[in-house]
Amino acid sequence: MYSSGYSTIVTAVDLQFGAGCGQVLRGAACLKKNMLDSYFLKELDDEQVALFEFNKGWKLSGIQKIYYNCLVKELGGFGTDPGKFIWPTSVTMTLDGDLAVKDSGNEQIQLFCSEGRCKHRFSYGSGPVKGLGDIVSIQDGLLLVTDGSKAIKVFSRDGEMIHQLKSPNMDWNHSYGMAILKSNDIAITDWTDLGKIHILRIDLRMSAITRMYVMDGFHRPEHIAVHKREEMLVTEGQLFGKKQGSCLKVVNKDRIQKKTIGPSYENRITFVNPSGVCVDSDENFFVADRGQNYIVMFNPDASLVALVVTENLEGPCGLSVTKDGLLAVADCYHHSVKLYRYK
Repeated sequence: MYSSGYSTIVTAVDLQFGAGCGQVLRGAACLKKNMLDSYFLKELDDEQVALFEFNKGWKLSGIQKIYYNCLVKELGGFGTDPGKFIWPTSVTMTLDGDLAVKDSGNEQIQLFCSEGRCKHRFSYGSGPVKGLGDIVSIQDGLLLVTDGSKAIKVFSRDGEMIHQLKSPNMDWNHSYGMAILKSNDIAITDWTDLGKIHILRIDLRMSAITRMYVMDGFHRPEHIAVHKREEMLVTEGQLFGKKQGSCLKVVNKDRIQKKTIGPSYENRITFVNPSGVCVDSDENFFVADRGQNYIVMFNPDASLVALVVTENLEGPCGLSVTKDGLLAVADCYHHSVKLYRYK
């Protein structure tokens, strides 16, 4: 029996480098990918072996085994009915454990329970440029939404717009990604003047922005995530043609750019148009590349890397880790949100 709004994968699909690597889990709606055995490793070059051979160092960050292309659920499909999407671009987990999806095509927010059922949906209004903006969940179950305009919209869990946070001092023209810092400040990426990050302190009781700080020196920053130690992970993508960017920048708690990962990483992966980024409970972090149509996982200090999703994605954008430890991917041009097991 399939629930409305999602499909479950129960057939074995082989990895691109050989057959026999998959195994269907009995009694579970998940495709389990075993690690490559020695036969297949012999068929790979050194770079591929480094990517797919399990490094025991992953165990230090809570990963005993890596699963590849292990699709558990798929939500959506093209359409405007409840549970359907046009361009899903951002995802986040609510405090209630629901998955909230921002659909830039339908200009709606939809909330899904863990079983994959669409519980509720509401419109967030139109933005100046479709595809821009993000969604995050904060205290009391409130949802913050950006849509490319000079404002942050605050919605209740029922979809009522409570506040619209803005200030005459705001100079952003293309707000994109958003993240909540440990200090409860809000970080927002912006494409104005090549790229900036705005750090905002807000007072929801007063519906006001009380302080703003701007960081320059970015090139088309897109999504943003935060480590427990208050480091910000910022993806820089591409718009038209080859420009600067195509990387992930790490900004420390003192707001200093600490590290750049990409475009190439130790000749093992190459970012073309990185977009979504998120962090799991063990501080491993994930980057979606909609130019390469894959998802990359790094351990906390980025000394290890693995390609955890390499199949059946078209324009992956927003990422989030669910309360069940699954990786949620907004697969924009497939009009769906896909949930993967990775460990």
